[in-house]
Amino acid sequence: TGTITSGEIHMVDLEVLEGSDTEDAERLLGALVRSAEDPNPTLLAIGERCHDDPGWKLLDTVAFSSARKWSAAAFDTGGERVAVYLGAPEYLAPDDPVVAEVVSRRALLGQRVVLVATAVQLAGESLPVGLRPKAVVALEDEIRPDAGEILGYFVDQGIDLKVISGDHPDTVAAVARRAGVPGAETGTDARTLPTDPAELGEVLESTVVMGRVTPQQKQAMVIAQQQRGHVVAMTGDGVNDVLALKDADMGIAMGAGSAATRAVAQLVLLDNRFSVLPVALAEGRRVINSVERAANLFVYGTVYSVLISLVISLIGTDFPFLPRHLTLVRALSVGIPGFFLALAPDPRRARPGFLNR
Repeated sequence: TGTITSGEIHMVDLEVLEGSDTEDAERLLGALVRSAEDPNPTLLAIGERCHDDPGWKLLDTVAFSSARKWSAAAFDTGGERVAVYLGAPEYLAPDDPVVAEVVSRRALLGQRVVLVATAVQLAGESLPVGLRPKAVVALEDEIRPDAGEILGYFVDQGIDLKVISGDHPDTVAAVARRAGVPGAETGTDARTLPTDPAELGEVLESTVVMGRVTPQQKQAMVIAQQQRGHVVAMTGDGVNDVLALKDADMGIAMGAGSAATRAVAQLVLLDNRFSVLPVALAEGRRVINSVERAANLFVYGTVYSVLISLVISLIGTDFPFLPRHLTLVRALSVGIPGFFLALAPDPRRARPGFLNR
């Protein structure tokens, strides 16, 4: 989703849960925002609204992880200690029906949802017992204005599109529908996907949108598609995309993405514009197809030269051409046509098997 959205995330609502109030939830979020040395886009969006610092003393933090899907920080509020957790509701409160109802309702609107919860203290990289949900934060991504046109071009060129994201499946599906991705009626929870590469490849053939995907699953999806004979291009902007970008046939990183993502990618969109990809695809196809067309001319030229030599040898007569004649024939039949063929556009999909053709 980071590829088809502009990267501008905005907080659209704060829905408090039973036992909490808006002021309390905003204090918790304000403390989290202030505790982050390098806030991610989600925290930056929350900070636009919840920017007041309650003045709590920061005791410890647990950085966000794409595998865990949450981050946390512990504070001394001046009389007691509290640990504040922020992350995916399915991980922080998997069995809470109230939270599940709110998440489902928000996801159908295409909103990203994160849960704020508290505990007495941190438990390292594990979730503590007795985690109390406090509020649900609704965020919204802005679709790139040219996303529909670009994705439509890819579909017309015979490219299968898959949208994989760490967000809620319904949210990802709603964003994909707004961007015009075919087959994005529903989203699949990646936690239900098989781990066997062969089985995963079969599922991916009929599945377009997947949410709650871990970095390891993104990598497995790329490998599973490659094993089924597909050439896979992977676009991404976050650290959680690094594994998949590295194994893809073409790793494409957004210029505004993380340094690690740009380091492993084969193509970096420096101006962060997704719209250059159709140009890159067209240029790649033109180069490959032009090489084949020019090579065909050289093969033809070589074949008729060999045939003339064989025929003259069998007849036993003098060779009918002088070197300057061959130069002229080659220029007219190979050199000049090859020059223009190399520059001509050719949108055909590149295919293996040049020698057979």
